[in-house]
Amino acid sequence: MAQAVSNESDSPRIYVVDDEWIIAETLAAILARNGFRAQAFHNPNRALVRAMDQPPDILLSDVMMPDLTGVDLAVSLRCAGLGCRILLFSGQSSALNLLCDARRRGYDFELLDKPLHPMQLLLRLQNTTTRVAPIHMDEAEHAARDVVDEPTSGTVPAA
Repeated sequence: MAQAVSNESDSPRIYVVDDEWIIAETLAAILARNGFRAQAFHNPNRALVRAMDQPPDILLSDVMMPDLTGVDLAVSLRCAGLGCRILLFSGQSSALNLLCDARRRGYDFELLDKPLHPMQLLLRLQNTTTRVAPIHMDEAEHAARDVVDEPTSGTVPAA
């Protein structure tokens, strides 16, 4: 479990959960560079344990992961009474079945498609709070390129 944390102590705490190391770390780094307190988790069970001790303001999680899906993680947070905003992302069509099942049980979560473009994610999160500094296109694009050593199209890869 690595961590990329912004210096802003009053900025939203975001847990980024993805079993793919590069995706979790890249997203956390981009978010931290844009004023969020972002922490990457590569294991959804560890994210759940940490959330019980230090609840996030926002959970950003992949849907399809081994052992515990992002939907199961989100439902667990709701059952524990945590009211954080939950955004799930997936590049797999089977994720829709899990989300539909969750909706039938009374849980409704936001879904983002992979590949995620950093600017789209930042704009979506900026609506969460006004405490976060304005997003600058150049910063988001450079952050994505700095974290991934190879040339990129500006998106976080799909699983």
